[in-house]
This record gives sequence, structure tokens and C-alpha cells, in this order.
Amino acid sequence: MDEIELFRQIVASCDEALKDVFLRRMEASVRIARAKLSRGESVYSASDEQQLLRSMSSGLSLELQSKARSLWKALLRMSRNRQYRVFLELDESLRLNHEHDMTTQLPQGPCACTADLVEDVETLLGAQAVTAPTVDQALEDVAQGRHSWCAVSLRGVYKTDWLYDHLDAKKLYLNRILPAADGTLLAIVSPKLVYVPGEENMIGAVFYMSSESGSLAEALSVLADNKQNMEFIHLEKKDSADELHQFRLYVDFDGCVTSIDTRAAIYQLQTELPYFRVVGSRKRITLP
Repeated sequence: MDEIELFRQIVASCDEALKDVFLRRMEASVRIARAKLSRGESVYSASDEQQLLRSMSSGLSLELQSKARSLWKALLRMSRNRQYRVFLELDESLRLNHEHDMTTQLPQGPCACTADLVEDVETLLGAQAVTAPTVDQALEDVAQGRHSWCAVSLRGVYKTDWLYDHLDAKKLYLNRILPAADGTLLAIVSPKLVYVPGEENMIGAVFYMSSESGSLAEALSVLADNKQNMEFIHLEKKDSADELHQFRLYVDFDGCVTSIDTRAAIYQLQTELPYFRVVGSRKRITLP
């Protein structure tokens, strides 16, 4: 047996041992979750996890310290996700932040919009258009309950960061995007998150992320762990950002708001990130 084959066998033996330990760790996570739920304890403790990461990387070379932290961060993230799933499966009363605003019915009544969108609103939506002097005023009218919905113009499917800012600030939701007559797009906004049970949509979210190395990869890995396919991401640094919350992100991903995969991903993100909010759920748009 040559040297390479010998070490391959050693690696294979290590992999088998790691697989066995991984399975036992995941099963233990489920049991811990059930105990936490019965005691009313939360899944996530940042201080406990930092202490464990320090312990697992202690005494290693600088290179291996970084790799060990990455390995245990992934294990901890996946363990927590199993626990969030247990919480969602066993506690039927548990509601995520956006779920208090969910409805299966599209808005009714007059639709607020700027004057240039009146024809599109009446033609595409079959609704009475009520004009507002500005886009911000149309959104504010809906936020204040003066109208049940509004329509605003988008320059493209991925030109939504400014709109997501408004939706987040005014606690509104994007429910549909439709092609308009002039080649632009019509975005439908309301105070409720409209969904069809069991239907997969594009889910839009806004969140803050710390400036710590690996924070973005960690957050996006939560989506990947839960089989959520990311469609779009936009990142920017806010002028008002403090030292901890350096970046603001806008993301669209495939998901069904009532499925365990999507709910577990959102539950983990809204619990562990400095700030996370769902701002829309809409059908994927196919442009001509």
C-alpha cells in the first residue's frame, strides 16, 4: 500500500467517525429543543455559542483556529435550525412576525396611485384609481389606512431597493408585480401579506448584518440549509450605520410562506440577525 492510499484510508475512517458523531449531535439537538420548548427557553444564545467557539479553537494554530470556527459555526447553525423546526412543528400557536399580517384575499376598494398610473390601475387591476401627488403619499395613504392598497411604478424587477425601504419603514407589503403598458412594471402594495396556501412565491426581505467576517455567508447559508433558492440580493452600507449594524441587505428568494422549510429559515433569520423583516410575497414575473 502506498502512502497516499494509506492516508486516504485514514481520512475515510475519520469521515465515518464524523458522520456518526454528526448524527448523534443532530438527534441531541432535537431533544434539547423539546426540553427548551417545554421550559419556555429560546433556541439561540449568542454568548453560549461564542464560548463554545473559543473552546473548540483553543490551542490550535492560527490557520486551524479559523477553520475550526468555521466548522463549528456551520454545525451550530444546522443544530439551531433543527431546533427551530421542532418549535414550529410542536407549537401550533407560534407565529412569525409577518404571519400576523397574512391574508389570502387581495385588497378591495379604490387603489391609490400617481396620475400617470391611473390607466394601468383601471385596465390591469379593474379597480377605481384615486390619485396621490407623489409615490410616497400613495404609500403613506395606505399605511395610514386611508386606502386599502396602492400601485407604484418600478423600472425593473430588481429595481426594488428603494421600494423595500418604504415598505419596511411604513410596515407594508409587496403583493404583486405586473407588466405595464409602457414597458415598466406595476407593483401592488398593501398592509397585508397576500398569499395562496401551498403556493411557492418570490419572498422579499430586508435585514441588517453586522460587519463581522463571514456574517453574509452565514445568513445566506440559512436559506441554503432550508432549500430556499436566492433570486436577488442587493447590499449597501447606510450612512446612519453604527459599528455593529454596518450593512443593510435586500433579498428575494423562492419559498412558500406556509411551508416548514421557509418558516424555519425565516424564524432563524428573524431570531438571530440584528434586524429582519419580510416585505413581500409575490408570483415570479415572466417578461415578454
